[in-house]
Amino acid sequence: MEIGEVTQKETNSVHTNVEIKLVFEQFTVPLLIKLDPSGKIDDFQLSMSFSPVAERPSYSKPESFVDKEVVVGSGAFPLPGTLSVPKGKGPFPVVILVQGSGATDQDETAFALKPFRDLAEGLASKGIAVLRYNKRTYEHGLKTQSSPFYTVDKETTDDALLVTHFLKNEPLIDKNQIYILGHSQGGMMLPKMIEKDQNQNIAGAIVMGGPARTIQDVVLDQFEYLFSIGAMKPDEYKFYKSQFELLNDPNFSSQNPPKGFYLGSAVFWDSIRKVKAAEMSKEQKTPLLIIQGERDYQVQSKIEIPLWKEQLKERDNVDYRLYPKLNHFFTEGDGELSKPDEYYSPANIPEYVINDIATWVQGRSK
Repeated sequence: MEIGEVTQKETNSVHTNVEIKLVFEQFTVPLLIKLDPSGKIDDFQLSMSFSPVAERPSYSKPESFVDKEVVVGSGAFPLPGTLSVPKGKGPFPVVILVQGSGATDQDETAFALKPFRDLAEGLASKGIAVLRYNKRTYEHGLKTQSSPFYTVDKETTDDALLVTHFLKNEPLIDKNQIYILGHSQGGMMLPKMIEKDQNQNIAGAIVMGGPARTIQDVVLDQFEYLFSIGAMKPDEYKFYKSQFELLNDPNFSSQNPPKGFYLGSAVFWDSIRKVKAAEMSKEQKTPLLIIQGERDYQVQSKIEIPLWKEQLKERDNVDYRLYPKLNHFFTEGDGELSKPDEYYSPANIPEYVINDIATWVQGRSK
């Protein structure tokens, strides 16, 4: 192995990032080194990029808002983020964006797509502030995942609540109009955020393609679909199906995980495997907007939406918006259910989704 080209990448409010090319005989691996303000190595990860990616959407009006770099939290896990604030006197309602599973940046970049960039700039162009931030597993991946006490709350819930406290000190933010939008796993964890919101900072929540039932049941349906279209090999399908089925074993325990469990930290999986978002939301009072793409193969509308509606049928402050053309990342396509390679084509969230979210938030702000 040889050390190849060294390049300084983007610098955020927490880390200076340097990419080093590790050159092997048959391939090259880009390694991203994250330096703290003193210049010491704080974390590192493999550097992955995809080209081309979606340009900013036509409905983004950069002249109508200001982006401000912020740092949420302190200590070992500060998170860099961007607060997009409309120009004007304020105070403005604000939406916090919370990503789905995996290590994702503040744009929730997924191959050629940047859905959170689209949401942030679209909503800010319509008079709603937005705060998005790098997920803990993205900015501090090695430190986070090496912890023996790593749970879904530490990955998702607690940082989102930290942002609500942070926004209380922002002068242009309406302290009574703080909303959280959670996508996918982020949406699934919204009821937990509401449950832990002791100061009642959350004025409302938006579930964007979020599962109503357990993560393992949702993923098992994903595998079934991917196998049916030839996107999973038989051995791969059999292995992962058996692994996720172990999570439904009532005797599953982080202290004594089943023999042959290979999905990673049993502590993490034990912390998430019993979460049933629709059931948790049943007795809660916080207003909800549930939005769902009907072509989403990862969180399938025909299964999840009836469960949400059944559990929340006694509530009068839940609204639904279904989009026939949209996939899991809320970009358009054709066919009954999307396929994974659809995410490789640059596309933006349609403006009608931005309008629906803005109308709902501003309607509650009056």
